This record gives sequence, structure tokens and C-alpha cells, in this order.
Amino acid sequence: MDEYVIDLIPDDLALARAQLASGLAPLAEATLRRRIARLELEGPGALDEIDVARGLLAEAMWRQHRPRAAGAVIEMIRAASLERRRPLITLVEAESAAASGEPDRAAALMERVLGAVGVDEAWRLRAGIPTRLGWPLPASLRPRSRRTTPSAPVTSDADPARTAAAHARLESARQAYAGGAIDFGDRELGVALRLDPRIGPDGVAMLEPTLGEEPSAGRLLLYGDLLRAAGRQADSSAAYDRAARA
Repeated sequence: MDEYVIDLIPDDLALARAQLASGLAPLAEATLRRRIARLELEGPGALDEIDVARGLLAEAMWRQHRPRAAGAVIEMIRAASLERRRPLITLVEAESAAASGEPDRAAALMERVLGAVGVDEAWRLRAGIPTRLGWPLPASLRPRSRRTTPSAPVTSDADPARTAAAHARLESARQAYAGGAIDFGDRELGVALRLDPRIGPDGVAMLEPTLGEEPSAGRLLLYGDLLRAAGRQADSSAAYDRAARA
């Protein structure tokens, strides 16, 4: 009779990615350093995996507000490796160059990131990490005319810390919905909306595909709040009316 062994323990790279996604960058750094040390003992056959592990290690260090150290790790990744062309790695390189007093190189790397993934995705990748660069604002943060969004409580002097926190919650909600954690995603989206109502349009686009045919009253109320923040008064009223009948 054949025997099968099922390994229920994830590999170190998957574990490190999960730790980064959970905001546990110091734990991810320890996991990756241990993995890199093991891989280096295996010889040339492990070079590709070492490059990936170093890319994740650079991200973990940058997320702990250590851009120069992160840049030093990136320099150890082989120039021909696909990992060096990953947008997040280029973004961390840009932040490292800015922290090291290389503004021209930093600006060129920032432009490369924006050209590859666009403004909104670059903002998502940053996830509220402090920066020395003048990253452009995504569409959801640009000032809107009061005539087009009369109900949106938008001010021109929004607190940058609250804005960054709102986008971090927005990304957390995105990941939760992708993983099927609907209730958690709703909570994160609700907090994001209260931190900065300007996430309304992004929140609507994120929530709508998860509503289904018979959403609960609570989800309809959240949907209505997002629609109202996006300036869609008639649609928000319809969502509230539907919640009242649910």
C-alpha cells in the first residue's frame, strides 16, 4: 500500500509573505534571514530562491522604516534576476536612494515605478509607509468639486496620517475579501471610510462584487455610506431603503 506524507507546515517564503501581509515585518525578517542562511549552504542551485528571499527581506526591513538597510539587501540580489524588476523592489530602491541623499536616482526609480504600475497601485504598495519622495496622490485623494460631490465631507487639509491609515485599512479589506473573510473586510472598510471619506469610490468598487443577490441590512448600510461618500446620493438612498426592507 502506498504511503503519502502531507507537509502541513508552510515553507519559509510562504510564511514570510503571510507575516508581511499581517503586519509582522520583524517576524518576517527573522524567518527570511534563517531561510537565506540555509539556502546559502545549498550552493549555486538555490540562487533563484535566495534572490526571492532577499527581495522579501528588503521589503520587511523597509516596512520597519529602514530604507537604507533595505537598499543594501537589494544590492545583493543578482542584477539579472527577475526579482530586481519587481515594482515593489524598485519602489524600495527609490526610497533607499532618497534616504541616502541621491535625489536624482530616487526620482528616476520613482518614475519607473509609476510607469510600470500607475499612481494608484504605487500608493497601495506603499501602504502608508513614511516617504521622503513626492509620490503623486491617487484619484481617490485628489480634491473634488463641491458641485459634483456635494455630500462628501472632503476638506483640503486632511490629516496625512489618517489618510495613510485609511488606505492601509482599504488594502486590508481588499485582502480580506480576496480570502473570503467578508465580515472582517466589511469592518476594515468601515474603519477606512471613517478615517477618510475620500476612499468612498474605491470602497464602492471593492464592496459591490461581494454583495450578492440578498445582502444583509448591515452590508447595505455600509454600501449606502460608501455611495454617499462618493457623491452618489440617489444610489445611497436606494441602498438605505433596501436595508430598511431587509
